[in-house]
Amino acid sequence: MLSLLTDLLWSKVLIAVLIGLGIWFTVATRFVQFRYFGNMFSILTAKHHEADGKHLSSFQALILSVAGRVGGGNIAGVAVAITIGGPGAIFWMWIVGLMGMATSFVECLLAQTYKSGR
Repeated sequence: MLSLLTDLLWSKVLIAVLIGLGIWFTVATRFVQFRYFGNMFSILTAKHHEADGKHLSSFQALILSVAGRVGGGNIAGVAVAITIGGPGAIFWMWIVGLMGMATSFVECLLAQTYKSGR
């Protein structure tokens, strides 16, 4: 029974649910991953404070965030996906990546909205 359930969850159903939720989050946030694309670059290059060694710059925070989300395994996973699936795998990675941006935005929004005070 458990094997049947895991086979069902890790099949095309999971892919459809994740992409469907990504599309729903994209529409619900009014295409946030495209609206704020230019704003992202202006924030990354802006100087908000003097570098005193106590604070991270916007670029350093971005690099730490990307390193935490991507990790080393995903880099090897891309190479394996291209080897097994061919160049069409890159297209689907971009599609899932765009939907994942909206999902990640909603995840961070909910975390900031419902965080508890220290």
